[in-house]
Amino acid sequence: MEEALELARAKDTKERMAAVERLYHLLEGSRKSLTSSEVTSLVDCCMDLLNDNNFRVSQGALQALASAAVLSGDHLKLHFNALVPAVVERLGDAKQPVRDAARRLLLTLMEVSSPTIIVERAGSYGWTHRSWRVREEFARTVTSAINLFASPELPLQRAILPPILQMLHDSNPGVREAAILCIEEMYMQAGTQFRDELHRHQLPASMVRDINARLEKTEMQVRPSNGMLGGLAAGDRKPVVYNVKKSSPQAKSSSREISLLGGEIDVTEKSIDPIKVYSDKELIREFEKIASTLMPEKDWSIRIAAMQRVEGLVSGGAADYPCFRGLLKQLVGPLSAQLSDRRSSIVKQACHLLCFLSKEFLGEFESCAEMFIPVLFKLVVITVLVIAESADNCIKMMLHNCKVACVLPRIADCAKNDRNAVLRARCCEYALLILEHWPDAPEIQRSADLYEDLIRCCVTDAISGVSMLPINFIL
Repeated sequence: MEEALELARAKDTKERMAAVERLYHLLEGSRKSLTSSEVTSLVDCCMDLLNDNNFRVSQGALQALASAAVLSGDHLKLHFNALVPAVVERLGDAKQPVRDAARRLLLTLMEVSSPTIIVERAGSYGWTHRSWRVREEFARTVTSAINLFASPELPLQRAILPPILQMLHDSNPGVREAAILCIEEMYMQAGTQFRDELHRHQLPASMVRDINARLEKTEMQVRPSNGMLGGLAAGDRKPVVYNVKKSSPQAKSSSREISLLGGEIDVTEKSIDPIKVYSDKELIREFEKIASTLMPEKDWSIRIAAMQRVEGLVSGGAADYPCFRGLLKQLVGPLSAQLSDRRSSIVKQACHLLCFLSKEFLGEFESCAEMFIPVLFKLVVITVLVIAESADNCIKMMLHNCKVACVLPRIADCAKNDRNAVLRARCCEYALLILEHWPDAPEIQRSADLYEDLIRCCVTDAISGVSMLPINFIL
């Protein structure tokens, strides 16, 4: 990385372009956390490049910072005072790719730190910036944040609604439209209570009529039969509603009120609207689009929406088509790539989808589960607790729902021989799960010697978490 940073300061534009591209790919391909000194060097270099005369250099610097954010831990927070306003300035760049990269970086900073912190810090520059383009793009960034992070982390009344309402008086029509789109998103998340909140601000009657007209159209758009929101692609809005009791007449509105006004809801805890397809060809097109979306270079929020769409298709009856099983196997590679992503929200969504599929298809999902489990082994040892726990729970859920006894030799080998004590302990637990849930499987019957050997190795393991596990086997 040091070499790429040095080349990024070259006088020749082509050398700088090549350097930021190399830097981006190095960070994207790394799973190693950055040190404090590395983060400082990277931020200092990229801050200089943000104002480069060549827009591709500036775009590359923003992309590199987004990739570095997920590797930096708390080190990057020390640079927020300088970094956040610099990124907000790039929202007003003349080139759309730079504006898009700046918006994605702000959303990534929200993911790795706190949406509230970033919105408030960036808002002190963005809400009333002298450039109308910055004001417009920042409003659109906040709209995306509300869609992605709907929770108490984004305090509706205090941090967002007042400046958004002020933008409705902006002299630029693009800013006013961005503001009304943000209000629509708030309404979709918070429900009918949001109208009451609007009334407290004593807006002019003409403005209230205009807002109500837009909100009525929005209300009609959130009830499509195909699982899309108002004809927008899955990457533009996430097609989700929240888990509530269906018997409640206020189910939809009350759940949305909780999301922004009172209780935290995890993205993977949201139930997905069923998506209906009406032919094999239509289903094939759906899966082709999903597979093309689940590429590492695609925006992470779009990939989350694509995985949610798989769940929606299954809920809508797609499994009834003969081609479905073959199409599902084609997603093994793309979904494995999501599991290898460093963003916790991507990994959590992928694990949630695998748990959902294993629960839906049970033994029919066995062949897929066998391919995913070795990939998940790499995650249970990661120091990022959210990722490690998601992977561990996913493996256990698949072992519970699918026999997957064919992976027993691999699990036993890791339990006995892997260098990582955490993985050894986890694999002992997985072996126990297989023994408990599938005692009659032929693979289990043929593996008695393997289990005796496994228990013997566990007893002699120096790690207490591993050596205690054989008691469970015996009991």
